Amino acid sequence: MLFAAISSASMAFVASTSLNVALPAIQRELGARGADLIWIPNAYVMVQASLIVVAGSMGDHYGRNRVCLAGILLFGLASMVCGYAQTTNIIIAGRLAQGLGSSLIVPNSLAIVSAHFSRKGQGWAIGVWSAFTVLMAGSAPFLAGVLVDFGMWRFIFFIHIPLGFLAAFLIVRYVPESFNRESPRRMSVFGALLVILGLGGITFGFIESSTFGFDSPIIVASVLAGLLALILFLRAERDAKYAILPLRLFKSRNFSVANLLTLVFNGVVQPAVLYLPLNLIQVQGYSATYTGLATVPMILIATVSSALVGPILDRRGPRFPLTLGLVLVALGFFFFTGIGVTDGESDYFGTFFLPIVFLGFGFGFTFAPLTMAAMASAPDDNAGIASGVNQTVTRIGQVLVVGILGGLAITWFGQRLMYDDYIQSLPAEAQAHLAADAGDLVETDIPDWLTAEEQERVHHIIRQSFATTFNILMFIAAAACLLCAVIAIFAIDDRELKRRRGHDILDDSDAPPEDANSPSEVNPPDRPFPESP
Repeated sequence: MLFAAISSASMAFVASTSLNVALPAIQRELGARGADLIWIPNAYVMVQASLIVVAGSMGDHYGRNRVCLAGILLFGLASMVCGYAQTTNIIIAGRLAQGLGSSLIVPNSLAIVSAHFSRKGQGWAIGVWSAFTVLMAGSAPFLAGVLVDFGMWRFIFFIHIPLGFLAAFLIVRYVPESFNRESPRRMSVFGALLVILGLGGITFGFIESSTFGFDSPIIVASVLAGLLALILFLRAERDAKYAILPLRLFKSRNFSVANLLTLVFNGVVQPAVLYLPLNLIQVQGYSATYTGLATVPMILIATVSSALVGPILDRRGPRFPLTLGLVLVALGFFFFTGIGVTDGESDYFGTFFLPIVFLGFGFGFTFAPLTMAAMASAPDDNAGIASGVNQTVTRIGQVLVVGILGGLAITWFGQRLMYDDYIQSLPAEAQAHLAADAGDLVETDIPDWLTAEEQERVHHIIRQSFATTFNILMFIAAAACLLCAVIAIFAIDDRELKRRRGHDILDDSDAPPEDANSPSEVNPPDRPFPESP
């Protein structure tokens, strides 16, 4: 059952990381603009953020297996569309469909784990789920890098197909269906439309803010309409007979704080995931294969750390490992801020290796505790919607921060490029050409009428401008993670989880003895078989 949940979730996580290494190749072959480089990953994230709450609630209402299997089928078909795409717009359309499929998969995959593992076994299960999804998502860039170097970037979309077949087989064969038997077998269609429009409007506005600017009427209207739809949704949910989101979940301080930390943490991590491969390939001169290899230490360390932290969560709760993980991630980002333009792959161990190691330990000690703090604070019969909320704030954080920082990064890059003394000494025509094309970042077109020496000098300044912009983004990420660590220390309450889990989650010695006829031995309606291995 756990392997089935991991296999299905891996489809979505692989799709979110593997494509970043291929963005430079897609930009060259299909002529993608700088804004397209933001849209290709964010089209996927935008649909996830818009639909994942509804998808999680659908699993609770109609069956988590059924909804997950529908997502696997849709995701596989969308991957075929992306793999055969001949234009950037078709890839973006395929990514939108992939986002729809993943929104059905991810919350219900985690809900399956939560529904069938409880008490002290839940921390171990979430730790294993986190470890292997990190491994799959993290190893994807290396495989993608090899494919890119062989001119086969389209096959990156096809690697989801065998994962889908495996996940579907395991779910059908080994996973009993589970859902909340106490909830009505209906959902509010009006509420679903409101939350989709609300989250979709906000995410669209922030993604396109890098293109139109925050003062554009399109952006303002989109964000305001999204906020209004969400306000109406929350108001309707209070008294709705067929509610999608039980608002009582937010009465738990741990649930609310964990989701706030998820929003900020995943938001600041996403720019690093997006811009680090661009930095290594386009600025430092790494090959796509070496770029994938460069992140392998982070993935291996994060995988082992996530697996090891699970038993700690069952014994002690999430506060300590979560705080430690956030501090380590902040240190990793901080070390990135001192790296400029290097001599390439030969300088890797003296520059990028150390912060990547810190990020590996930090991610491993952060992901599972953050997920458990949210999931273990919610009632078991709301596992799907709790997972949906947690995954939604993850995607919202990614979209909002990438939308904001992506737009600022283009602005900062352009300013550093155009304010350089050498650039200002060039003819006005050359300056205008560079300014008009600066939105393409490192792929900024250099005027071909400049001499070879001038072109080489301009190319170096472009690389320096991007490296400086990357350093600013990493400093912001480090500061945000330190702030999250402080919040975790004072706001995550291990005692709340202890009360909810009957002392099993923190200290086995505190648990009263149970006889064979104890009510705790009776499977709750949401679980078709015994809870914990």
